[in-house]
Amino acid sequence: MTNKPHKKKFLKRSPARGHFQNSTRGLYPLLPSAETFSDIRATLLAGHQSVVRRQHGERDVKVDAAAFVSRYFPRTIKIPARLRDRSLEALFGSRKISARLTHMLQRWGARVLGDLHGRRVGDFAWQRNCGLKTLQELDSLASVLSDQASSTGLGANRTAFAIPRSVCRLRFDELPITKRLANVVSSNGLRTLGDLRGRTRFELLQYWACGWRTVAEIQQVIERAISGEFDVAQIDESRAPVGLLLLLEHGIERLTPRDRQFLLARLRGMTFAEIGRRHGLTRARAHQAVMKALNVLRKTWGPRIPRLLQTIRAHYFSIPNGSGLTPALLNQWVGHASKSVRLSRKAQVRLIAALDKNIPVSPD
Repeated sequence: MTNKPHKKKFLKRSPARGHFQNSTRGLYPLLPSAETFSDIRATLLAGHQSVVRRQHGERDVKVDAAAFVSRYFPRTIKIPARLRDRSLEALFGSRKISARLTHMLQRWGARVLGDLHGRRVGDFAWQRNCGLKTLQELDSLASVLSDQASSTGLGANRTAFAIPRSVCRLRFDELPITKRLANVVSSNGLRTLGDLRGRTRFELLQYWACGWRTVAEIQQVIERAISGEFDVAQIDESRAPVGLLLLLEHGIERLTPRDRQFLLARLRGMTFAEIGRRHGLTRARAHQAVMKALNVLRKTWGPRIPRLLQTIRAHYFSIPNGSGLTPALLNQWVGHASKSVRLSRKAQVRLIAALDKNIPVSPD
C-alpha cells in the first residue's frame, strides 16, 4: 500500500469543540475547521437535511448546517452606488480579488459588483469550489466595500492598518514574528511597521503566501507595539541589569513548554548530549532546540533585550581589569532588586553569555 503524502495543517484545532482556536483574534469569531466546513458544504450541496453529525470522543453533536454557515459569515454585502457598475474583471486585473473568487462569482452569475448587492456572504457556501478561504476573502471584500468613504476606489477605508508614528521605525527583523511572516514581509519589501501604514488586510491577502493567520499575526504585533512592549524608551540604563533579568524571566515564561524545558536544562549546566539523551534526541537536535529558544527569547520584547545587553556590555567594559561577568559581580549590580527572578545567579550569567557572545563571563 502506498502511503499518502502528509498534508501540512496550518491551523490549530481545538480537540474539545472541533473548531480552530482563536488564531484570527480580532478579525473573525472562532472559525470552523476545514474538515467540518467541508462536511457542511457536502451536506448542503447533496440536498439532504441541513444537519450534520460530528463525532467528538464518545458523543455525537448535531449541527444545523445553514445556521452554522450564517453564524460565521453573516455579513450582508453592501455595494456603494458609484461602484455597482464596476466589473469583476477590472477588480481581478488590478489584483483586488483573486482568480479563485472571480471564477466562483462568475459561475454564480455575477458580472458587476452590483450583482452582489444585498446578498449575504454565507449564501455563497452553496456554490461549487467555494471553500473556507474563498468565503473569508469575500467577507473581507464586503467589509472593504461597505467602508468606502471617498470616491477614490478601494484605497481609503477604515480597515486600513493604523500605525502611530511612535512605532513606525520598528523593524520586522527585530520583532517577535514567525518565519512565515518574516518570509512575507521580506518577499514584498516591507522592512518596518511604518511600511504597513494605509494598507488594508484585504491588500495583504493578495501577497504571495499571506493568509489569514499571517494577517492576524501582523495585527497582534501592531497591538503589542502600540501598547509599548517594544518601546526602548522605557529602558532605565541605571537599572539595566535588573530590567534585563526581569524581561528575560517573563520571556522564558512565554516560551512553549518544550522550548522552555530545553533552555532551562541548558542553563542548569547540562550538556547538549545530556539533554538529548533525556529526551531521546541527538546532540545536534538538542543544540538546535536550545538555539531556537534563545533566538525567540532575544526577540520577545523587540529591540529592548538587545539594547539592554549593549548597556550591560558597556557597563562591564568600563570596569578596569575585569576578569569576566561572574555571579558575584551580577549580584553586586542587582542587589536585592531582583528577588522576584527565580533563576539562580549562575543560570542568569549563562543566559547572558548565550545571548551576547561579546560579554566575557565566568559562571563558576
